Amino acid sequence: MERKTVKPAGSLKVSDEVIIRITEVAATEIAGVAAEGQKLVPAENSLSIPMLSAPIRVNLTAESAEITLSIVIESGYNANNVAKAVQKSVKSAVQSMTGIAVSKVNVVVAGIKFKKESE
Repeated sequence: MERKTVKPAGSLKVSDEVIIRITEVAATEIAGVAAEGQKLVPAENSLSIPMLSAPIRVNLTAESAEITLSIVIESGYNANNVAKAVQKSVKSAVQSMTGIAVSKVNVVVAGIKFKKESE
């Protein structure tokens, strides 16, 4: 019986923008992350440090992705617990949706969003 060799159909590349969007959706699902729908609240709208770059950055290598994201925490939440939950959620979502290994998820707590008096 003759064996047939199966050749790959081509290559698959996932853009940084897709990973950024997956990261944003995964982060906004975590309680305590300030969000408007599935968009992260920009740090400029809260008590915060100035943003020096985009809120989500992706560094793709041949082996893995390293993701850095800046989030704003809603007042009343423990920043450390929220950041750890974001790390876990983002890593799981990106790996399961893209098949790309995530080596690091760096979370920068860039600000705090306080509730308005009318809320």
